[in-house]
Amino acid sequence: MIIAENRMVPIDSDFAKKLGFTSDRFNPASYLWLTGNTVTISLIIANRKGVFRELIESILEQGFDFEILAPLARMREIGKKQNWTLCQKDTVPFGVIDILTNKRRPD
Repeated sequence: MIIAENRMVPIDSDFAKKLGFTSDRFNPASYLWLTGNTVTISLIIANRKGVFRELIESILEQGFDFEILAPLARMREIGKKQNWTLCQKDTVPFGVIDILTNKRRPD
């Protein structure tokens, strides 16, 4: 599934609900970004254990790729266990940053 939009995905929006990205599962300050076929996880705070994993599974099941910008140490540990790719991406306005992704080579 390729989506040609480039937009922020606020928690509880229609698209977010399809992914399971809802305020009963994540802190309302959380948000995602959708660019093409990639869901970017910009800020996420899970309300309970397991819901982040379920979100990632939902993203993949619906045919999207994901990337996690500037992952903290705990997220890197999760990524290593899940065999995600840790690489770098040149971004605007931050320059080169680390990302975790399910893709071999990010866009």
